[in-house]
Amino acid sequence: MAYLCRDCSYRGKKGGSGGACPACGSFNMTLAGAAPPERQVDSGNSARRIRLLIGLWVLFFALLAQKLLE
Repeated sequence: MAYLCRDCSYRGKKGGSGGACPACGSFNMTLAGAAPPERQVDSGNSARRIRLLIGLWVLFFALLAQKLLE
């Protein structure tokens, strides 16, 4: 497997000490050919979260308008 640096685009068969890039010292390294990380499954309450978000923004603007109109 080859080591790839995402900062300086170093490509090599050897990684640096402690997982750092031997060219730039960055720890932003990946292994080419490694399996991608598994994606997390979103919970089913996204519609409720959006309603809560919109409600809180409406409340914020209402309170702001009330303060400005005093």
